[in-house]
Amino acid sequence: MTCYTLMSVIKQEKYQTTIMNSRTNVQYLLAVCSVLMLLTLAWWTIAGGLRQFPQAITYGQQIETIVQLSCGVLSVLTLVTCFKWKKRARPVRNVWTATLVVTAGLSALVWGPPMPFIALTFGGIALLLAVLTRWAMRKGFTT
Repeated sequence: MTCYTLMSVIKQEKYQTTIMNSRTNVQYLLAVCSVLMLLTLAWWTIAGGLRQFPQAITYGQQIETIVQLSCGVLSVLTLVTCFKWKKRARPVRNVWTATLVVTAGLSALVWGPPMPFIALTFGGIALLLAVLTRWAMRKGFTT
């Protein structure tokens, strides 16, 4: 083996190691972002649900508040399924996505004057947020 081929093999291994390190860094970043997103969402939904529960007068407001509280609990459970209970991850994440979209959509309908277009917009944004969070979890927590 000549010195030239030995140097090219070393450069190639160094390049592959750099690619693997950057891939691992991106995975860590995605995992951290998804964890922070779920923790923030859990805090906001649980705190908001507890704060607005005494103010809920109509059945719609009470249902939205209960769904909001369950969304906060499911946010924590979704985070737990990243580390434990991995077999139950898909159903928990599906229900979490549904409760997030329903909470966002229902809030614009039952609190204040009903605004169907705003409710659809909120629901769509919540669905996009849930899909991006699930994608970040899938990419960030793979080994």
